[in-house]
Amino acid sequence: MTKHAKRLDYLDLLRVLALGSVISFHYFFNGISKGTVTSLSLTPFAAIAKYGYLGVELFFLISGFVILYSTQNRTAAEFIKKRFLRLYPMYWLGLITIFIVANLPFWNNKGPSIGKTILNFTMLPTAFGGQWVDEAHWFLMRELQFYLVIVIVLALGIGKHLPKIFPWWAIIICIWNLFNLPRFEVWYFSGYFALLTGGAIIFSIREWGITKLRLAGLVAAYVCAMDTRMSKAAWLGEHRSSTYNKYVIGLVVTIAFLLILATLSSKVSNLSFRWAAIAGAITYPLFLIHGRLGLLTLQNLGTNSNKLFLYPAIILTLIAMAYGLLKLEKKLLSLRF
Repeated sequence: MTKHAKRLDYLDLLRVLALGSVISFHYFFNGISKGTVTSLSLTPFAAIAKYGYLGVELFFLISGFVILYSTQNRTAAEFIKKRFLRLYPMYWLGLITIFIVANLPFWNNKGPSIGKTILNFTMLPTAFGGQWVDEAHWFLMRELQFYLVIVIVLALGIGKHLPKIFPWWAIIICIWNLFNLPRFEVWYFSGYFALLTGGAIIFSIREWGITKLRLAGLVAAYVCAMDTRMSKAAWLGEHRSSTYNKYVIGLVVTIAFLLILATLSSKVSNLSFRWAAIAGAITYPLFLIHGRLGLLTLQNLGTNSNKLFLYPAIILTLIAMAYGLLKLEKKLLSLRF
């Protein structure tokens, strides 16, 4: 594992697509249907936006795809340091921003408490009996669970076997779910890890070629992802006061896999956009603040008559804030030296 893949602008475009999908879900459907936003009514677009949560599935595939690049020629300690600096400083800045803005005196509803915010600094608040400042942040806990496996593998000195470990992991998850075997509350049997392993296998195929094991692992990851995502259609309908078509869910998951598989094409890999890197970088801070702050603004300022103006105004404002957080993070991290 000595070959280093170059940065793909295409992946940054997919990050933007995934986050745009998630934002649409929160702003046009979930926030209103859950009653978080009572000042607006659902529009016909909600029938499409309600599937926007599947942008998270694309995020998981992307995370799996980039993980092997992140581990190449790195020790467990180096990997931990890299991932810590990638996730936590910006996460803390995002939480501080949410705390300050959401507790401004002119909002009708009070923002998170200091205690709740500090507990969220761990990125594992539910493990300590707490709640998320923003429910959308649960995605980060799954990322940490995934990184824990990578750290153990690297610490054991078998990082070079990760391209073989991921296919076997996908096959085991697939068998476990298809036969409905007891999961014993083990995180790593969930369908989210089928997506993570699927992305990693596609990276392996792109970098080192296809083998029978990688092909079998990819098929297993896809089958498991489809099975676990589509089987949640009824549950989603009950908990979101709507109806979900499992075949639409399956179609979106299939498209997500195809979008990652497109990296196998040299034309796609060679796509170049000057703004792609900054756009991809903005997605993380924007993901952190868009839910709590965006829905707060919609609830306090939104009406059915001004929403066509307010939606783009909120998104543009949050993008500017996310960019400012990126600049601030860079400045603060530079102080370490």
